[in-house]
Amino acid sequence: MTTNCAFYFVKAISLQLILLLSFSILANPQDTNATQLNQTLRSELLKMQNDDQKYRDEVDKIRATSLTADEKQKQVAALMEKQETLDKRNLRRLVQIIDKYGWPGRSLVGKEGALTAFLIIQHAELEDQKKYFPMLKEAVRRGEANQDYAALLEDRILMREGKKQIYGSQLHFNEVTKKLELWPIEDEENVDVRRTSVGLEPLAEYMKRFGLEYKPLKKK
Repeated sequence: MTTNCAFYFVKAISLQLILLLSFSILANPQDTNATQLNQTLRSELLKMQNDDQKYRDEVDKIRATSLTADEKQKQVAALMEKQETLDKRNLRRLVQIIDKYGWPGRSLVGKEGALTAFLIIQHAELEDQKKYFPMLKEAVRRGEANQDYAALLEDRILMREGKKQIYGSQLHFNEVTKKLELWPIEDEENVDVRRTSVGLEPLAEYMKRFGLEYKPLKKK
């Protein structure tokens, strides 16, 4: 298993993400046609969402402490080993659900259930992300998943492939500075235009969630 500090911090950055994605859901908690949802499956997915965030919440708290980088790494590594066990279990079950029902979208499991499916894939290995990305994009096209889900997953895939991201959603841990930094962005001058098109807040506001300042590039 990888013990690199950057690996664990990248795997752990999700509490702010789920808060961001859940904002509109929490503002309108009731799903349309709730009686038509598969409530049993929805309840299972909500339990899986709790498992997805179980140790990531604790990692986020460790990041904010005054511990040394080595101490943080040790504590984060221990927590993420536990989290990865839950992640693998969640992924196995989600694959079973997808094989039976297709991508679990809003009409099947509601907004929160659809969010859970995205989060599990967002925290999966690159091979699994690339496999299910087209299915998520199709769900977005059909109105079964939010546009920002596909945008965030696309950024995550590009970052893991060493390419520039498109929407500015991904941060990485710089081993030299020991700080979180924004992963490079393609055509950064127009990033907020793209973010707006998929329902994401301006990048400067997003970065504040991580305690970081961002100054938009001026168009040439």
